[in-house]
Amino acid sequence: MKQVIDNLPNYRVNDALNQIIRADYGAHYLLIYSDLSTQRELYSGYIQKQIKENNEIILINPFYETTESVRQILSKNDVNVSKYEKEKELVIIDSLQEYFGLQPDMLFKRNLVSYAKQNGKRGLSIIGDIGAYTHKSKYNDLVDYELSLPIKFDVDMKGFCLYHQKDFNKFSDKQKQELIKHHGKSLKIER
Repeated sequence: MKQVIDNLPNYRVNDALNQIIRADYGAHYLLIYSDLSTQRELYSGYIQKQIKENNEIILINPFYETTESVRQILSKNDVNVSKYEKEKELVIIDSLQEYFGLQPDMLFKRNLVSYAKQNGKRGLSIIGDIGAYTHKSKYNDLVDYELSLPIKFDVDMKGFCLYHQKDFNKFSDKQKQELIKHHGKSLKIER
């Protein structure tokens, strides 16, 4: 079992960014990041490219930072956050609210895909930090949630499930293996 986990490729941020930018619609990736600055570099580079150049809508669900700090990071990286949020090209919702709030998770995301298509966008990318589950010690619930999702989505949506390395380490080897095998691609990202 450990072999699957130990054989995950390690990527520098720029290489990982290139991998996820090239992902086709339907992609469901597991991204294990080493620290918050690595995560910030990854999501800010991705959001900037996908909104400005690739005509996508982005949903980001941060956990280890506030929605306001995400806005500040993106603004520092030349993303016009207020414009994109007003035009619903960028949706920022706290991970706790997204995964444990009142709104139906997949229905909301499918509606965003429909909204994207109706407004001439190519599709939706979701960057979801899964830390809310480990914060609540809901490891089995998280595995069940991930396994309820398809390995490949059947709509114009890309899903990037972000796991902090320290959170991922808390899962049993069996859970890690299930999570890795259920994603189309799994990457470990470091600076």
